[in-house]
Amino acid sequence: MRNKIVYVFLRDKIVGIDSILPFCMEIHGRCGYVVNFISFELETYKNIMGENIVIKDAINSIGRIDYVSSDRYKSKIISRLFIIYYLIKVIFNVSVKGSYIVHSDHFHVKPFVWIRWLFKKKNIIFMEKKSFNIKINNEDINFENQNLDVVYKNRMTYDEISEYGIEMYLKPPLLYAGKLIGHDKDWNYFKHPSAAKLKKIVFNDIRKNRYWIEFINKHSNKYIENEMPLVEFESGKILVFIATRITRTTDLDALIEFAGALKSLSKYTCTFPLFIKLHTYSDVEFINELFDLTIGEKNRERCVFTKLHPVVLATRATASVFANEGSIMNEFSKFKIPVIDLQIHEDILLKSHLSLSTKLSGDKLIKRYEARRIISDYIFTDAGSFDKFMEKMVKSSFKLNDINTIVDASNDNVPNTVLCDP
Repeated sequence: MRNKIVYVFLRDKIVGIDSILPFCMEIHGRCGYVVNFISFELETYKNIMGENIVIKDAINSIGRIDYVSSDRYKSKIISRLFIIYYLIKVIFNVSVKGSYIVHSDHFHVKPFVWIRWLFKKKNIIFMEKKSFNIKINNEDINFENQNLDVVYKNRMTYDEISEYGIEMYLKPPLLYAGKLIGHDKDWNYFKHPSAAKLKKIVFNDIRKNRYWIEFINKHSNKYIENEMPLVEFESGKILVFIATRITRTTDLDALIEFAGALKSLSKYTCTFPLFIKLHTYSDVEFINELFDLTIGEKNRERCVFTKLHPVVLATRATASVFANEGSIMNEFSKFKIPVIDLQIHEDILLKSHLSLSTKLSGDKLIKRYEARRIISDYIFTDAGSFDKFMEKMVKSSFKLNDINTIVDASNDNVPNTVLCDP
């Protein structure tokens, strides 16, 4: 087993580590590398260390996470000296000891673009940001001005590039790496002129990689039991409701559908504990108001606000319910957990709840519903139809095992000789 370190530069969003962690667990398991995550933003670091126990435990099982910023200490001088010391250590380990850096754009933008030459290019790994399918949105790209930064971050076939008349090689963006890792063969950075002689690796189904899934299957039951409401339920399964970002300024339709979903789900809290996963930036105080109005005090003890990872919840879920679109829908769909889209409009909320909300345009609503339709297994626009569906689900749940064992997807197409450099 090798003792090389892989330094992972994290983006300033929790989703950044969510996308890259399964890969890091894979290279730790297969190559023996120690993984050192680096967060440059305090909120991301706090979210990981304070609120995301699954991610924190997974990180600690393969390495560590460091917070590197000018705000690390009260003294700006001490913080800056620490940054200099830390980066010198990283540069030494990468350039002399053969360790690696994984980034998803850091060496292409300020401030690292200015000092990228200090880091041995051969040992820099550039990784595609998102592991889920990314479709190019024609309306977001000005083809006339050839916005290649946006184009390269997406996935397109050569036929699509020709169809849109994109000059891929006219003024391509900077690429600083010795190896590229994408999640689809059509990732446009694979076509970059500077990528011609670089190692290119495609990791399909990265979120189903062996070592990540082994970790989830081993620990998920413990995480869920620690949060389970202390009352009796008819089933050992759980019902998961994903609350996307809900605040007082959330648009009118999203608030109405959120409330309609809660009210509809409240009928089944005697059978299943309701695990409600909140968005990191949701207004918890406001959600509690809506909760009291829709779920009621009687059912509150049968529900739990959770911050557990979606894949952990998938190991016990009988279904996942949404009332808005979100990338997290993909997590449940990938693991064969039914994805239910509730679009139930009922006159539940008070005027005070809607006073700061706005009405979306018809075009934006159409796009939202289309995005939800693509990933949903079932769509219900009235409570009656949803109740009929749930009656069947309740009956079938008693015949199922309480725990869903997640099956990993092998990446044998990437042999250790390619993944683990000598």
